[in-house]
Amino acid sequence: MKYLCFDLDGTLVDSAEGIETTFLHTFKQLGVPAPDKETLRTFIGPPLEVTFANHVPKELQSKAVELYRTYYKETGQQQTYLYPSIKELLHQLKGLGYHLFITTSKNQEVSHEIAHSLGISDYFEGIYGSIPGSMHKADIIQRVMTDYQIPPAEACIIGDTKFDIIGGKNIGIHTIAVSWGFAPLDQLKEETPDIIIDSPLDLLSHLS
Repeated sequence: MKYLCFDLDGTLVDSAEGIETTFLHTFKQLGVPAPDKETLRTFIGPPLEVTFANHVPKELQSKAVELYRTYYKETGQQQTYLYPSIKELLHQLKGLGYHLFITTSKNQEVSHEIAHSLGISDYFEGIYGSIPGSMHKADIIQRVMTDYQIPPAEACIIGDTKFDIIGGKNIGIHTIAVSWGFAPLDQLKEETPDIIIDSPLDLLSHLS
């Protein structure tokens, strides 16, 4: 495997504080009761459109997405931090000749901004996120596979939620779950990824 697709939130970056703060602000602005903290954690991973479709009235869903993205860009985005050892991992992988990509359900423009602000954008050949008509993880991974003509046997997805594992399996690529992110470990195990790793640098051992 030479083509590595990384999820962003919960895999490369700890963005929980900013995301949860932004959701709370959005629900308050809409006048809709906010879910509890445990439920808010489950909002990290799926596309915004899917989350709001399940938690706000239909007539408010477009406004919810707009409010969220505006506030996140102004405030929540600043509350995002690299996990320990991530930059070291990316540096080593790049030096070993791996082709690195970000594949996230987060808005694509925002994903570029976060990667740039945290000093990791240059490690990636492509940063792919949610755009109109392509929001789900399988669709986003497929764009990478198509653009770079990557054989499925040569690629893998590295992510922290069931959406990453399901998306990777739908495309037919190797799946690597990480235990330091936002999803409970038992939920990851239910999706039977090819392997679960407990720290970023463990990926080097697995790939070797």
